[in-house]
Amino acid sequence: MKKPLLIPLIASSVLLGCQDSKQASSETSQQVDQVEQKVTVAKWVGKYQGTTPCMGCISRCEECPGMAVDLVLNQDKTYTLKRESLSAHNEIETIQGHFRFSNSDQSKIELMQVKTRNLIYVDLDQQLLEILEDQSGHIYNSEDDFILEKNI
Repeated sequence: MKKPLLIPLIASSVLLGCQDSKQASSETSQQVDQVEQKVTVAKWVGKYQGTTPCMGCISRCEECPGMAVDLVLNQDKTYTLKRESLSAHNEIETIQGHFRFSNSDQSKIELMQVKTRNLIYVDLDQQLLEILEDQSGHIYNSEDDFILEKNI
């Protein structure tokens, strides 16, 4: 009398278990991909750079090279602002904080913890920011001197 062989049954159940595991892993991976696709980054998020007139000027002066400005806007409404005098008259200024939108269509930002040049117009079509006058929030007469372009 021959004894039944159980090895094929064990091997086939292990293989079936592996297939189930691979399928479950694949489904989990697809679910993670779907969740990642649902998290969208706001269009205004990014790093913006430009050269503006020095802090005391409302337009570019021939004798002053101006100031380099780097501004990073984060998804969680925090920012990092770095301003550096290109004439080396002042230390590099780095400010971190929160910002808020000052209108309902989210086209104007106010940088909290910044005393001057803290109002900014957001132009998503052109991928740029424009620094506005401190008190009035109006565009500077020499508006092209106050543009920060988005680095893509």
